[in-house]
This record gives sequence, structure tokens and C-alpha cells, in this order.
Amino acid sequence: MSDYPFSRILLATEHTEFDTGAERLAFAMAKRCGVPLRVVMPLLSNPEYEAQMPEFARRAEQEAAAKIVQLRDVAAAAGVKLDVQVRRGSERHREIVEEALESKSDLIIIRRRGKPGFFSRMLVGEMVSHVIRDASCSVLLVPRKAEFWNRHILAAVGDTPSASDIARSAGMIAALCGLPLTVLSVSPDQESYSKTQALNTLSVAMASSPALKARGEVRVGRPVEQTVAAVKENHADLVVIGRQRYHLIPFGSRSIMQDIAGNLDVPTLVIPA
Repeated sequence: MSDYPFSRILLATEHTEFDTGAERLAFAMAKRCGVPLRVVMPLLSNPEYEAQMPEFARRAEQEAAAKIVQLRDVAAAAGVKLDVQVRRGSERHREIVEEALESKSDLIIIRRRGKPGFFSRMLVGEMVSHVIRDASCSVLLVPRKAEFWNRHILAAVGDTPSASDIARSAGMIAALCGLPLTVLSVSPDQESYSKTQALNTLSVAMASSPALKARGEVRVGRPVEQTVAAVKENHADLVVIGRQRYHLIPFGSRSIMQDIAGNLDVPTLVIPA
């Protein structure tokens, strides 16, 4: 559709139990919004190891082929045709990002996190975090049990260059889906409230259109706590936020974006800064 913000969607999946939510939502989006769906399945590859143990490489290829058949069957049942690409490399996130670039995708749909391991305390999986960091397009993080949004959309904006893009994208999605939209801004204290209110008013104007009248909301406090509270109170089932600049985040620390996405059970759309 011409008024939909995304025209080339890429689903990144390994077709595991952790990918079911991303797959379900990608199929729903492709069907409801009339956009083609491309799929990338990344496979870890080590040429030196595979040269010595070729049977393991063959087994991995056979397992991937079986997963693709299963994935096509699930998609067919949902009425969706897939263009599936298998990419081999030493880093899965790099293959996903490269596929998005080569296919000129403007949205990557991916699970929020996979099997718990050494990084089990992370709210967003390590591979997924790297995809968000390196991708030049928007990324939709999907928890396993998430469904396509049908209640309320919340856009969290701050005093950043991406605020207008966040508001505009959220407004387009809300108008297309016929859903209410709340544009949230969080002020760190009462002294900054007036400035935050003014920025929120501008963002609401960017999100609004003849088909949608967005509602603004300003809160005071910590961004993560206030955003999570606003999502729950508004019964929002899609959150739109901006990507933080990773080089400004101290090593070993989680970003506000990761904390918001990791503490919610709804899809989170991350707009590039």
C-alpha cells in the first residue's frame, strides 16, 4: 500500500520456538498490508572446521532445508508466499544485515531473544542487539507470544533528531490500522517539563493526519519506568521507539531502548536514529 511506511519486509528467522512470534507477525503484516515478504535464514559457518568435518556441514544444510519446508507450509496456511534466502557466515547478525542491504529492505522483523545462555540476563538477545546496532533500516522486535496489534499504539519520543521519524511512522501505522495513537514524552524533572511539553506537541502534530488525531502524553520520571507504565495503562500492543547511538552507551550497560523492549510483552518497532 502506498501509505504504508514499509514496502520491503525482511523476516530474519532460524525457525525455532523462539522465532514463532516473529514469523506469525511477519505473515500477518505481509497479508494485511499487501507487501512482499522476504526471509533470511542465517547459518553459522566455519570453513576450516567444515573442511575437516564435512558431515557436520551436510547435516546443517539438511536441517536448514527441512526448516525451510516447514516454514513454507506454515506461511502457505497463512496465505503468504515467501522468498527464502539462506546465508552462511561466521556471524549471524552480519548475514541478516547484509541481506537487508542487498534486498533494500526497509524493515527487519526478528525475535526479541533466543535460547538463554551466557547472556541470559540480557533483555534483548545478543544477535538481535547487533542487528539493531548495524542495520540501516527499522527493526521490529517480537516476543514469542506476541500477536499483530489491534488495540493501541504508543510512540515514545525524546529530544532527538529521530523524534519526527518516530512520530510520523507511528502515525502512518495507526491510521492504516484504524487504531488510537499516544505520543509519549518523559521529562526527567519538573524544571524540564515545559520544554518536554513543547517537544511533545510538535511530535503529536507530526503523527496526526486527516485520518488520525494523535494524543499527546507527558510524564515525569525515569524513561524506562514511565514508558513501560504508559504502555500498560494504555493497553498498547505496539511500541515505537528510536534507536540509541550505541557508541554513547558505556561498555557492559544496557540501553534505554533495550530495557523498554525487554520489559514489554508486545512488539517494539525501533526506528533508526
